[in-house]
Amino acid sequence: MSEAVSGPLFDKTADFSPNFEELLGRLTEKLTTTPYKTVERFCFSYDGLNFDVHRVNRESDQSFLVNATIGYMPYTVESVERREAIKTIIVSSRVLPNVRFGVDVTSKISAGGVFDISCVVKPDLVFYPLMLFMQEARPFIQLIGKYLSAPSRRQAEACQKAG
Repeated sequence: MSEAVSGPLFDKTADFSPNFEELLGRLTEKLTTTPYKTVERFCFSYDGLNFDVHRVNRESDQSFLVNATIGYMPYTVESVERREAIKTIIVSSRVLPNVRFGVDVTSKISAGGVFDISCVVKPDLVFYPLMLFMQEARPFIQLIGKYLSAPSRRQAEACQKAG
């Protein structure tokens, strides 16, 4: 029902600072070779995440680019452990078939994926690809969220000394 963009979206030897420029480039390349009718954009919040979804309506099917902002990497000074844990989670997510996680140059952690859907009935047009995205990405988003909200080692030590 859905198919992923073929091939890895970023190099396995990357420095953990890839963003979705390559993903957007692949979608743009795909759209320039295939005639399309309309491009629609949906921005909304769901489950504590900000989503930016692009729907491309072509003659025979539709493509959805789903992008979610998860948060920002902790600074190294703030917490080396949490930063390294998030990097490990992002690297581990490379096995996912449709969703890719990345960190851009502003340290923003995002997840994105392209879903090709042959039939979506209105008014549910964005829910099906969104649910596909969330089924695949949610465990990694929850893991990253735990490390983003966890207190740093310094904060934990300060609480122990105060208590």
